[in-house]
Amino acid sequence: MRHHLYLTFLFLFFFSVLEAQTWRRLGGWGNQFTGIVWVNEEVGYISGNQIILKSLDGGLSWFEQEAPDKVRMLSVDFFNETLGLMVGENGNIFRTTNGGANWQLLNIGADIRLNKVKFLNGTRAYIVGDNGEVYRSTNAGQTWSKQNVGTLDDLKSLYFFNADTGYVTTSAGEIIRTFNGGNNWSIKTTGQTNGLNDTYFVTSQVGYAVGQKGTIIKTLDAGETWSEITSGTERDLFAVAFNRSNPNLGVVTGQNATLLRTLNAGTTFDAINVNNQQNYVDAGFRANANVVFAVGTNGFLLTSNNSGGSWGLRLSGREIDYQGTQFRTATLGYIIGENGSFFVTSNGGNSLVDRSRPLSNTFNDLFFTTNAFGYVCGNGGVILRTTNSGVNWSSLNPGTNVNINGLYFFNNNLGYAVGDSGFLTKTENGGVNWESISIGNTNFNFSKIAFFNEESGIIIGSSGFVAILDNGEWKKISINITEDINAISILDENSAVIVGKSGTIFKTIDKGVSWSRINLAYNQNFNDVTFLDEQVGFVAGEKGLMIQTKDGGESWEQLTTATFQDFTGISFGTLSNGFAVGENGTLFSYDCQVPEQPTLIFGENNVCLSQQVYTVQEPIGLEVEFEWRVDGGRILEGQGSSRIVVEWDIPGRNAVLVRGKNFCGNSGTTGLEVIVSTTPQTIGEIEGEGAVCVNTEEVYAVPDIPGTIFVWEVMGGEILEGQGESQIKVRWTGTTQSNVQVTPNNPCGQGQTFTKEIVVQSPPSKPSDISGPVMVGFTEEIYEITSVPEVNFQWTISGQGGRVLEGQGSNRITVIWEREGDFTITVTPMNGCNEGESNELSVNVNIITSIDEEIFQEENIKVYPNPSSGDFKINIQGITTIQQIRIVNAFGQTLNQVIPEIGINDYQFRNLPQGYYNIIIQTREKEYIKKVLVR
Repeated sequence: MRHHLYLTFLFLFFFSVLEAQTWRRLGGWGNQFTGIVWVNEEVGYISGNQIILKSLDGGLSWFEQEAPDKVRMLSVDFFNETLGLMVGENGNIFRTTNGGANWQLLNIGADIRLNKVKFLNGTRAYIVGDNGEVYRSTNAGQTWSKQNVGTLDDLKSLYFFNADTGYVTTSAGEIIRTFNGGNNWSIKTTGQTNGLNDTYFVTSQVGYAVGQKGTIIKTLDAGETWSEITSGTERDLFAVAFNRSNPNLGVVTGQNATLLRTLNAGTTFDAINVNNQQNYVDAGFRANANVVFAVGTNGFLLTSNNSGGSWGLRLSGREIDYQGTQFRTATLGYIIGENGSFFVTSNGGNSLVDRSRPLSNTFNDLFFTTNAFGYVCGNGGVILRTTNSGVNWSSLNPGTNVNINGLYFFNNNLGYAVGDSGFLTKTENGGVNWESISIGNTNFNFSKIAFFNEESGIIIGSSGFVAILDNGEWKKISINITEDINAISILDENSAVIVGKSGTIFKTIDKGVSWSRINLAYNQNFNDVTFLDEQVGFVAGEKGLMIQTKDGGESWEQLTTATFQDFTGISFGTLSNGFAVGENGTLFSYDCQVPEQPTLIFGENNVCLSQQVYTVQEPIGLEVEFEWRVDGGRILEGQGSSRIVVEWDIPGRNAVLVRGKNFCGNSGTTGLEVIVSTTPQTIGEIEGEGAVCVNTEEVYAVPDIPGTIFVWEVMGGEILEGQGESQIKVRWTGTTQSNVQVTPNNPCGQGQTFTKEIVVQSPPSKPSDISGPVMVGFTEEIYEITSVPEVNFQWTISGQGGRVLEGQGSNRITVIWEREGDFTITVTPMNGCNEGESNELSVNVNIITSIDEEIFQEENIKVYPNPSSGDFKINIQGITTIQQIRIVNAFGQTLNQVIPEIGINDYQFRNLPQGYYNIIIQTREKEYIKKVLVR
């Protein structure tokens, strides 16, 4: 039945699409989403900033509905598939009685922000808003009466558990409660000063509320008392929702992609990470399902198929109003917008590279003369130039601070710019210098400029302004309208078309000297126009309007875009590839093409032997047949449609494959791997170290079994990563009895638990004090500490003052000291758990200490003069068998050495540098030492 409804819908919408022409949205919507509601398993609605979305397939695909006014709506609720209400800013109310096909605009009669709307039954509904405003309708939202609930605080949310019991949260952290369908309200304090943004009751007694700075509170007595629950975050929380069939499963959404989940009725909340930083302001479970959706800023829509355990991105966009676009090829293009926005695409708009400028100004126009060389202009007199596709920019000075709205360049150097207050300027050197040109009337804001050739051009602007360049002079041409003219396109060497507000279109065939009006049945504003040749052209306008001509503008036909967002710019890179941009990140492409490859296959990918449903999102604007293939199962029904039923009958790694088909050809194939399981297998031994050190990290693993979730538990440590997988990383924190155990689970059940015992050891203790001499000479010395079994002692000496001769690794070493100075002996204990704390001993090494001056007769050795100036003599008497005489400096270095001859008693030494020296006289039996000072 649903498939037939789709066919009817497509036929009505795409009746006028000729020769398979189609405009399709690239990416999602950029509008801020504010609310979501599910009428049943299939039908859902999203409210937002200037947007209404509806789904007929459980959220797999969404399409826009036309709103009666472009305002920000903040909440949506439906009593059934046809009757619905939506509320928002400025006291606006939208009401539908036909499922959103048409919405009626009502107003509360006050400029108030309306935050939430709820149905009690088919006739009674309530709205809450800022400043304590509460409104009640008893005729299904046709009229509203104001109620006084005793507060002027902002009322943020409204929830009715049944037709009698309802709750309202306030910005003051209070709960307002009714037990009689809203006839009377009472204010209940919660102990909170933080504002409360949402509330949800899972039973008549048990409810939750969330709010600012991570506030979560719970009541067990229908809101009489409330207790606080630790949320683990200080970010603002905006929405709370619970699984309709399991009151233990709930989600909370909030600021900066805060997503919390509880499995135990709020006893604890787990933070769930997603790869974005959007604010998620509302969440809603589908009826009788584990499927929950969250909506947020920049058109982000998340979905979870397991009650918030994990989230997937369904929609996303950019909340930027694009102002214009220029495509150079079918794939290379540029887009400009507000706040200095500048984007580049090299793949036909499928992805955008952000090269925006740090400006608050809006860019109004762009003109690229080559694929990389171009200009942009904007508010406040901004003109920028790039030579490398926007990677770098040069700021130009056109000599004004008025808004510059239009550009035209013949080449890299020669160009024109127009703007507000009759601004017209020309450059002949790539924008380095500009020449101001006066047309004589500054009451008009010029919007665009275009040329047939260097001698003939057209300027358009506000209030029907048109001027042409004729014989070197600009002349104003009257076309007898007051509507603003927004865009111009040159068809050939003589013809041009201009478009503007309220469906205005004019055409000239004589270079703008005269103009003929083209009367159309459209009253929307036309914002841009482009012609591919003298016959084929497109106009883009308000509320997603796109019209096409194939006869030079004489007649026009509307093309389907399935959007109500305003188009602001249009450009074709080739004759068959076009692009349109607009408000709230709207980006569309045009071509006759094979279907896009399906982005995702939705369905369970980890199943037991069973029947399962798999779907893809149906494209809007192009009729597509889907060709499915299944490995490891059989397709029972749905071949050719977007939904199939599969009977899985072979366990293992299987797959679902799908591609789209139409008269243009086949799309690429999208696949989904499906793990089909039987009863969990026995996993056997856990691999990993059984003897470990405290405060170390170890990896433990079991054989990976497709489709199996491994639940790990650790005693004496903590799991750092890998929970649910076949391999985990553990940090061991205790030295008592420890173990690691794992239990396999798959969709068919739970397997046997396997345990591995772990011995956890500690590093060695700090060694005892080091014993040994602390003042030494150039000698061998022994140092030792108390011996400890199974500990290796590593000894080091700082500054290379000495060497360990023997004993390295033991508790006792022999050191030879070889250098004067202060040094440190360090001993570090080591065992299988790495190093322990070290101990140290400071030692002073001095050559004076090392030379044991022998007692000898002073008169036997004479050194003179002493002190000396570098030359001195030695006289030796009464000492025989002298082997050598050495002169040694304070660093232990030998500067001179003499081997005496027998019978020689006098020796002379010359040219010694300043310093303090030892004279060492060595015989077979002993050494004699004298000191000499050289100044």
